[in-house]
Amino acid sequence: MTSTNATLGTLRELNARSVLGALVDNGRLSRAEVARRLGMAKPTANRAIEALAAAGLVRESSPPESGPHYGAIYYEPALEVGHVLGIDVGAQFVRGALGDLGGAVLARYDHPRGGDDIPSLLTAVSAVRNHLLAPMDAGADGIVGTIVAMAGVVDPAAGRLRLSSEPSLEGQPVVEDLATVLPGPLEVDNDVNLAALGELARGAGQNEGDFAFLSIGTGVGSGLVLDGRLRRGARGAAGEVDYPGHRPFAAHSPAADALRQLVEDRYGAAAKNRAGSRDEAVPESPTQLFEAARAGWPLAVRVVREEAQRIAGTIAMIALVVDVPLVVLGGGIGLNGGIMLDPIRDRLTELVPYPPRVEISRLGDAATLVGAITVAAREAWPRTITARLAATSPSSSNTSAQGPV
Repeated sequence: MTSTNATLGTLRELNARSVLGALVDNGRLSRAEVARRLGMAKPTANRAIEALAAAGLVRESSPPESGPHYGAIYYEPALEVGHVLGIDVGAQFVRGALGDLGGAVLARYDHPRGGDDIPSLLTAVSAVRNHLLAPMDAGADGIVGTIVAMAGVVDPAAGRLRLSSEPSLEGQPVVEDLATVLPGPLEVDNDVNLAALGELARGAGQNEGDFAFLSIGTGVGSGLVLDGRLRRGARGAAGEVDYPGHRPFAAHSPAADALRQLVEDRYGAAAKNRAGSRDEAVPESPTQLFEAARAGWPLAVRVVREEAQRIAGTIAMIALVVDVPLVVLGGGIGLNGGIMLDPIRDRLTELVPYPPRVEISRLGDAATLVGAITVAAREAWPRTITARLAATSPSSSNTSAQGPV
C-alpha cells in the first residue's frame, strides 16, 4: 500500500510539474489548452490544475483579450509564491537582483566590491542581500534559491574556485563561504555561462539555437549554447579561452591588461617619435579610450582598430571549432564594441570561411544577473511544487490526523 501511494503521489506531482511548466512558459492557458499542449487527458489535466490551485501555485486569470473563449476558465502561475536571488561578483562591483519564479528581475542593487579578499567580498555580498531583502516582509525566509556568478570554475566536489582571474580567490571554498551570508539553496556558477543563459532567455540569443557569448573585460571568457543548451564541457571549463597562467596568445589577448599595454606602447611610441598624434591625452581607462576614438582622435582610433583585430582573432578560434552563426559581445570592453563592429566583421571574413554575425549584448551589464535569476527560478520550481503539494495533499492530512501507521 505504501509503495502504491508513493507511486501515485509521484505521478500526480509529475503531472502537476508538467502543467505548471506549461503555464510558466505561456503565461496563461485554459484547461483544454493545457491538456492539448501536453497531450494529456483532460481529466488528468483538471486534477493537476486543481491540486496546483489548492497549493496556491496557480490561480484563475482573465482570458486573453483577443480570440474566442467560449466561457473557458483560464489559469496563470502564481509567480510570487517564492523569490530568488542572483549575485554577480565583478572586479569592481557586486551586483545583485531579486527575481520572481518566472525569472523576471524585480529589483537590482550594485555595491562597490572593496578588497579582493574573502572577508571584503562577504561584506559586499551582505550589503547587496540586505538592500534587496529589506522590502520583503518574509526576508530571507521568502528566498527559495540563490545563484552566485563568479569568474572561474567551481569544483563541484570541493566547492572551491578554480581558474580564477583573482589570485586571492583561487582555490578558496567559495560555496561554503558564501553560504554563511546568503539564503539557500545556494549555487555558485561561472559568470560568462550565466550571461549566455541570460542572452538565451531574454537577450540576443532568444531565437537562436546556436550562439556564443564572448565576455571581454578584466579577462576573456565565452559561454557556448548549442541546440538551445549551454555546453559546459567535461569539467565545466568550456569557454575558458584566455584564463590566467596559461595564455598562449597573451600578446594578442583583447583583455583589459593587454589593452592597457597596447595603449602604453602606441602612445609611448607616438610621443617618442613626435608623430601626428602626440598631443592626444593618454587614455587612463578603456572607457576613455573608446570615448576618444568616437571623438575621432587618430591614435585612439588606431588602438581601437587593433583591439578589434584581437577580438576578431578570439572569435575566429570559436567559430572554426563550433561554426556558430552568432557571437554576442559583453563585458566592460565588449559592450563598447559598437565602434569596433565593422572592423571585427571585416577581419572575420579574412580569418574564417563562414564568419558568424557579431552583435552587442542587448542586456548590457545585466546579462549575468538575468541568467542567474533565470537559472535560480527554474531550479526553485521543483522544490516549491514538492513542498506545497505535500503540505496540501489529502494523504498528508489523513496521515497527520491518524498518526503514523
